[in-house]
Amino acid sequence: MTILDKIVAAKRRETDALRECGYYRALDAMDAPQDVPSMAAALRKSAKGIIAEFKRRSPSKGLINGNADVEQTVGGYAGAGAAACSVLTDTAFFGGSCADLVRARVAARECSLPLLRKEFVVVPEQLAEARVLGASAVLLIASVLDGAELASLCSCASSLGLETLVEVHTLSELDKTAGCGADMVGVNSRDLADMSTDVERAMHLGEEVARRAGDAVVIAESGITSMADVERLRGCGYRGFLIGERFMHEDDPAEALRAFLNNDKKMES
Repeated sequence: MTILDKIVAAKRRETDALRECGYYRALDAMDAPQDVPSMAAALRKSAKGIIAEFKRRSPSKGLINGNADVEQTVGGYAGAGAAACSVLTDTAFFGGSCADLVRARVAARECSLPLLRKEFVVVPEQLAEARVLGASAVLLIASVLDGAELASLCSCASSLGLETLVEVHTLSELDKTAGCGADMVGVNSRDLADMSTDVERAMHLGEEVARRAGDAVVIAESGITSMADVERLRGCGYRGFLIGERFMHEDDPAEALRAFLNNDKKMES
């Protein structure tokens, strides 16, 4: 069983338990924020297109940053020039929580920064939850969903006023996105089977994804270590660039983003 298989199996158990205890029914009575900005529009307008991530840990790297404050980091990312922010909410494998997204929303509201809920979505109730928590968009991973599930979740998200970022790793997964209505299509350079990263995966698929994406914004995810990588990826058709560990490894992730955007050679690895 791969790491991804373990995560998805755990997520299905988690969502089943939440459904049984009435958690999702309770969400129906809660009002969702009405002023969330569009992530896709923000990326189209941005000259850099950086999606900075708040990520505490990962299954492959363990603890990344146990001291970063969510509100301070997200507010700092906005001030440093991020176009959007991704927030991990999985607890068991990534050390995140729904509370992290709520706190991120407090900081993001002041600067109209779009928030992506980065989660392993397997049921539509998670979409309604993301909307109540204040996300602008939610991640849908094509490798864990079949074509019908993907289309259904995209439609459900749209009805809730929530944008979707559909993540692919291969051309066969890209085939699933045809007609699904995704607002954004992302290519993840991380192999979710073993968590290894190679940005050449995104380079290889970029032009084909951009050709097929239609009006969707095309995003490169993972493995980006420098503005040189960003410019190479931009040449392949990408307009958004999701970067997580690169900033979160530093004591001050927002300052790391600022140095990255300024092409500070000392910050490059």
